[in-house]
Amino acid sequence: MAFLVWRNKDNFIKDEFNENFNKEFEIYLLELLKAMIVKILNNKTNTNEIKDLVFKMNAELNQNINFSYSKFLPERFLNNFSSDIESYKLEVEHILPKTWQNTNFDEWNETSHSQYLEQIGNKILLNKLTNIKCANNFFSLKQEKYKENHNSQEVKELGNREDKI
Repeated sequence: MAFLVWRNKDNFIKDEFNENFNKEFEIYLLELLKAMIVKILNNKTNTNEIKDLVFKMNAELNQNINFSYSKFLPERFLNNFSSDIESYKLEVEHILPKTWQNTNFDEWNETSHSQYLEQIGNKILLNKLTNIKCANNFFSLKQEKYKENHNSQEVKELGNREDKI
């Protein structure tokens, strides 16, 4: 980003910006944000990690190399998203059943159920067929269906969890 600004310093001095600079800046800003989010998700958000990322991005821009955040993704992220997902066939699955079932399930009650139902941590993307099979069951029953999911590594891992929720 700093290199883009330096390369266009005359525009900054004159307070003149053209459409090309705006487009280029926006593209690289989005790439930088993606790379920083990956760092945050990996708990690598110290100053040195961010400085290293910005330095590498500026070096690549200086050499007119297209910067891509995927260079900074750990291998495990690339593997998790390498399978094709037919997004048009995905539905939002509520891990905790949408309909309250009046059973004594640990400390869950109708109040805690309604509090957590629409939280993002209670939702996962599943293909339509698996979502139908999961129906309105509790996690332990749904977990068997999650194991069979072929589209998402995340869903498979949720199905293979040892500790039952």
